[in-house]
Amino acid sequence: MTSVYIPQDTANQKRITAGDISFVHYSERDSLQKSRVVFNCYTISFVTNGEKAIFRPSNNTIVSAGEGIVIPEGNSLMAEHTLNQHKYSSVLVFFPAKLAHDFLNRHKLNVRPSAVKETDYIKFRQTNYFAGYIKSLQALIDEGQNLPYELAATKVEELLLVLLQSHGEQLIGLLQSNAPSPELLLKNVVENNLFNNLTLDELAFLSNKSLASFKRDFEKAYHIAPGKYIRERKLEIACQELEQGKNATSLYIDFGYDNLSNFSSAFKKKFGVSPKQYQLNAQVV
Repeated sequence: MTSVYIPQDTANQKRITAGDISFVHYSERDSLQKSRVVFNCYTISFVTNGEKAIFRPSNNTIVSAGEGIVIPEGNSLMAEHTLNQHKYSSVLVFFPAKLAHDFLNRHKLNVRPSAVKETDYIKFRQTNYFAGYIKSLQALIDEGQNLPYELAATKVEELLLVLLQSHGEQLIGLLQSNAPSPELLLKNVVENNLFNNLTLDELAFLSNKSLASFKRDFEKAYHIAPGKYIRERKLEIACQELEQGKNATSLYIDFGYDNLSNFSSAFKKKFGVSPKQYQLNAQVV
């Protein structure tokens, strides 16, 4: 699977570009299969028709029409599709990290890293203000209007100021965040995607590694092969679910097993008892 580089690979879409700032009116047919997307800048995406599924290193979400998302630099898995006869469409705003840092410095914005909840995107509802902003951008793009860099930067700043009102510390943290160490990024990707049924190849991409280096670095960090770790970690979480009263019949699909028998066999192999017996023992204790 080839990677899509953003904003470079949106060059065939209607757009306005001013230096390293771009405004794009994006439309595409369904892509139900996940694509590997490399964001080389900050991106704000307003979905106008259809929905976008996005997997980031720390979380995943679906952005529907009438919603928007702020995405920093880094790798993502994405799938976009329409829910009607029209193409999937969105309005995209691309801007560099330097502009984000200048925005923070100019407005003297800063938060302690410990005060920011870990996130690698911000999803928000499109308000009436955003609707007007999107409409004005679409008109400029459709007219092929040229914008001087200063005016394009002002349009981005306007957007950031509006988002600052509703997402304060979260936005500041996202704009000022530094990339985690490669080992921490790898662990974040693995732990936050245990139940997303991603392949090792997809986990490697989100970690910004080749499959071979992902496996090597994983075993260096965890001292166990990634496939085995993920299976055993999920079984440990299954124990917690059983202790809370859930039964194996309602768990096995979520934990990646084709049927109850396979789940029970794997559970018994690791813990020495069946899920039912484990649950009974937990109740006695």
